[in-house]
Amino acid sequence: MLFFFRRKSTDSAKSGYSSLEISDAEAISSIYRGHESMTKVLNHRKKYLQTVMRIWKTEGAVAGLTSAIHMSDSAILVDILTLLITKPSSWTLDMCQLLLPVICDLLKSKYETYITIGCMTLKLIMKNFSQVIKINITAPKGIGIDISREERYKKCRVCFSHLIALRSVVLQRQSSEGQLGKIFTELYKMLQTLDN
Repeated sequence: MLFFFRRKSTDSAKSGYSSLEISDAEAISSIYRGHESMTKVLNHRKKYLQTVMRIWKTEGAVAGLTSAIHMSDSAILVDILTLLITKPSSWTLDMCQLLLPVICDLLKSKYETYITIGCMTLKLIMKNFSQVIKINITAPKGIGIDISREERYKKCRVCFSHLIALRSVVLQRQSSEGQLGKIFTELYKMLQTLDN
């Protein structure tokens, strides 16, 4: 079998096309090189995900997410978030606090998949936690010492700060074309409710 590539002739006297032929061996070698590099990438990703899952099972979700964030690999985070957004009941304020800074990075990504997952994650956080965050940072202080209330207040305060920072990123991205532009517009409206 031979692969043919057609190339426009550079000779002004010829208006046709000339054929370049490559052998089966050359074609297979080219495909194999691409396959080999992709296999390395996927094996690397698998190893990282296995590490995260092991920590998640033994030390909990927050420790697992922390390890994933420290790997500084957006592809790993996107894989994990893709799964987590299907399980909204498993989310906690601690997870929101950890993930909001990395969501900012995803929204600025050059990859549409990363941006979409970042948007879906932010939407989930706003839908499930915005009222909790607002209530906890605006509630009057109670009488006496309540350590759990103080901790919750601090977490909500951190989340609120990250959400306000994300709002300016979302505002800039509203001009994106197509479906992404619509998603960013919807997210911006949701983020505006933090002031109400």
